[in-house]
Amino acid sequence: MTADGGRPGPRGPAHLPPVSSATPDWAALAEAREREERRRRALRVGGGALAVAVVAGLVAGALLLTRPSTTPLAAPTGTAQPDGPAPATPTGGDTPGAAPAPAPTGNGTGTAAPTTGPTGSPSAGPSASRSGKATAGPSGGKQPAGTPATLPGMVLGGGATIGRAEGRTGPAMTLYGNAVGWADSQAPVVDTTRSFTVSAMVRNNAPTGGRAVVTQGGDSYYSFYLGRDDWGTHNQWVFKVQTAAGAQDSTTYQAFSTAPATTGRWTLLTGVYDASAKKILLYVNGQLQQSTPVTGIWQTTGGLQLGRVRYQSQWTDFWDGAISDVQVWDRALSASAVGRLQGSGGTTAGTAPERSWLLP
Repeated sequence: MTADGGRPGPRGPAHLPPVSSATPDWAALAEAREREERRRRALRVGGGALAVAVVAGLVAGALLLTRPSTTPLAAPTGTAQPDGPAPATPTGGDTPGAAPAPAPTGNGTGTAAPTTGPTGSPSAGPSASRSGKATAGPSGGKQPAGTPATLPGMVLGGGATIGRAEGRTGPAMTLYGNAVGWADSQAPVVDTTRSFTVSAMVRNNAPTGGRAVVTQGGDSYYSFYLGRDDWGTHNQWVFKVQTAAGAQDSTTYQAFSTAPATTGRWTLLTGVYDASAKKILLYVNGQLQQSTPVTGIWQTTGGLQLGRVRYQSQWTDFWDGAISDVQVWDRALSASAVGRLQGSGGTTAGTAPERSWLLP
């Protein structure tokens, strides 16, 4: 009973607020329901995004695991050819060979002994190119536009250019030390069974390597070679010959310069074979360098070459620089005639040559 004597009224649970009215609060219920719906939508959206992320991660992992081990993850960066442009195939059907192996030398003391070293390269060393291949030059062996490359009585490789060269008043042939730079008479010019003289003004641009200026030979080997020798610490101008058939190193005789071969400077090279005296002589800038006794020179059937040599059935020792005032006499020029040749700048010895090219 209550204090006022009435009967006690009903009470709700202690944790709920007292009911003040029997009518429901519809607005509050609607607001609560809306909040609940927003919460559920948010959960659904978040759960979907999480599921997408999980699936993407699984797919990426699967692709990584199944990638072949040789497939790069990114495209590699290209690198320039360290050695410059590769030499092109020469015209005229000649295929250049690899550089020859190191070769022997003469004794360089005034009467050179026959070369009897390990391999007998025409450059007497690893010098056909120390890198083992011909070196392309600054023009890539291409003829300048509008400049026809012609040389009477010669077939030219596609990398030979004919024109003016710095330091010369007459024409010159510029070559770039590659397999497409050369000139070929295609038939013998020099009768090597008799006395002869070959001469040329040259500018060598190559710091290393054997370099042929004027040569003549056959299918397998040269009979004579005027140019630059380079192997080890040896770097000299040379005139060398084969004294017998068979392309053997033991039949190679050489006459060397007393000073190192120069680079970037015009130089007069003159090689003489005196058949009566049985000797070869090398002159540099009109000065006798060495005289070497020989028994004779092997006569071959190949053409005269400018800028390359035939060795072990391959073309090698490609000239890098310029060649001018090439002359061939069918006699052995005297020391005084070679002196006059030097005094004229390489153009005249006082006696007419049998053949000549690139004279003013």
